[in-house]
Amino acid sequence: MSLQPASLRDQLARLRPRRLWPFLLVALGCTLVLSLLAFGRLHSQFGVKAMQDAQSYKEQIDRFDKLLALTLDAETGVRGYLLNDHKLVYLEPYEESERAIDPLLARIDKDFPPDSSDRDEFEMLRKLIHLKRTLLAETVKAGRVVSAGPPGQGGAGKAYMDQIRLSIAVLRQHLEERNRTLVDESVKRFRDIQHTVTILALGALGLIVSLFGVQQRQTTLRARIAELLEHENEVLESTVAQRTRELSDLATYLTDAREAERARLARELHDELGALLTAAKMDSSWLLRTVGANAGPDIQARFRRLIDTIGSGITIKRRIIDDLRPPLLQGLGLVEALRALTDELRGEFALTLELPERDPPCPAEQSLALFRIVQESITNIRKYAHAHRIDIGLKLVGDEVQLWVRDDGEGFDTTNAQISRHGLAGMKHRAQMFSGRFEVTSAPGQGTRIDARMPLRPLSTNHQPMA
Repeated sequence: MSLQPASLRDQLARLRPRRLWPFLLVALGCTLVLSLLAFGRLHSQFGVKAMQDAQSYKEQIDRFDKLLALTLDAETGVRGYLLNDHKLVYLEPYEESERAIDPLLARIDKDFPPDSSDRDEFEMLRKLIHLKRTLLAETVKAGRVVSAGPPGQGGAGKAYMDQIRLSIAVLRQHLEERNRTLVDESVKRFRDIQHTVTILALGALGLIVSLFGVQQRQTTLRARIAELLEHENEVLESTVAQRTRELSDLATYLTDAREAERARLARELHDELGALLTAAKMDSSWLLRTVGANAGPDIQARFRRLIDTIGSGITIKRRIIDDLRPPLLQGLGLVEALRALTDELRGEFALTLELPERDPPCPAEQSLALFRIVQESITNIRKYAHAHRIDIGLKLVGDEVQLWVRDDGEGFDTTNAQISRHGLAGMKHRAQMFSGRFEVTSAPGQGTRIDARMPLRPLSTNHQPMA
C-alpha cells in the first residue's frame, strides 16, 4: 500500500475554510459585547444621575419649606412675646429661627448660582426675609408692634409674609418645572438606551447563533480531518509494520546465514585444516625420529620448532572453531558452554556465575542465541567497560528462560544517540527472534546490566525466523 501525502494535503486544503467571515463574526461579537458593556455603564450613570437630581430637588424643596417654617416660627414667637406680657420664654422660637435662618440662606444661595435664571427671584426673597427679620427685631426691641396692626394680621409684616410666600412658591414652581424637565429627559434617555440595548442584545443573540453554526461546521471539518489523518496513519503504520517485518526477516536471515556460514567454516577448519595440520605434525615427528638422529643439533632444533609451530597452529585452529561454533554447546549443552566461556575470565575479573544444574529444555538455535548474547556482552565489557566484576546468571522461571549479565564498569548514557549500538542491536534481535524481550540498564559510573527473557520453545519445534 503506497502513501500519497500530496493527496492528503489536497484534501485538507479543500476542507480548510478560506473565508474571513468567521473572523469578522468574532470581531463583531467583541464589538457588541463592548457596546453592551458601555451602554450598561451609561445606563447606570444616568440612573445615578437621575437619583442624584431627585435627591437634590427634594433637598431644595425641603430647604424652602424649612425657611418658611423658620420665618413663621419667628413671627409666632414675637406674637406670643407681645401677647403674654413680654415673657422671654415666648421668644425662644424667634431666637432659634434667627440663629438658623442665616446658614440656611447661605445653603440656598448655592442652589442659585449667579448665572441661574432664578437668581433675581432668590435675591428678592432674601431681601424680603431681611425686611421681615428687621421688622420683627424692631418689634421685639420696642416691645410693641411697630407698624399698624399686630404682626401677621396686617400692615407691613403681613405684606412681607405674603411676598415671602409668593416668592417661595415661584421658586418652588421653577424647581418643579426644572425637575419635571430632568425627569422627562431621563425617561427619554432610559428609553433610548433600552431600545439600543435591545437591538444589541438581539444582534448578540444572532451572533451567538451564527457562531454556533460556525462551530458546528468547524467540528464537522475537524472530524473529517481526523478521519483522513486516522486513515493515513493506518496506512503509514501498515507500511511501517510491513517494512519492519521485512527488515526483521532480513536480519533474521542474515543472522541464520552467518551462523550457518560459521558452522560451515568450523567444519571445514576442523575437517580439512585440522587433518592437514595433524598430518604435518605427524610427518614432522617422524622426520625428527628418523632423519634427526643422524642430523646435527641445529636441524633437530628446527624440527622441534616446526612441531611446536604446527601445534600452535592446531591450538589457534581450535580457538577459531570454538568461536565460530562452540563444540561444547553441541556436545555438553548451554550451561557447560557458558562455564567454559567464562573460565578464561577468572584471572581477569571477579566472576560470579548463577547457572542451573541442567540445561533449559530449549532447541539448539535458542541455546545458541543465549550463548551469543553472553559472548557479545563479554566482548563489550572487555572493550569498553573497564570493569572489575562480572555477574552472569541463567534461570528458568515457568515457561520462560531468563539471562542476565551485569558488570561494575563505567556504564553509559542509554539515551545518547551518538553511542554505537550495533552489538546491542544484534543481541536484541537474537532475543526478538524467539519472541523475547531485551533490556539494557546503565548509567555513567554505575555499570551496565543486560537482561534477556525468552519463552521456551519446545524441543520438537523447528526454528523459524521471527518477524
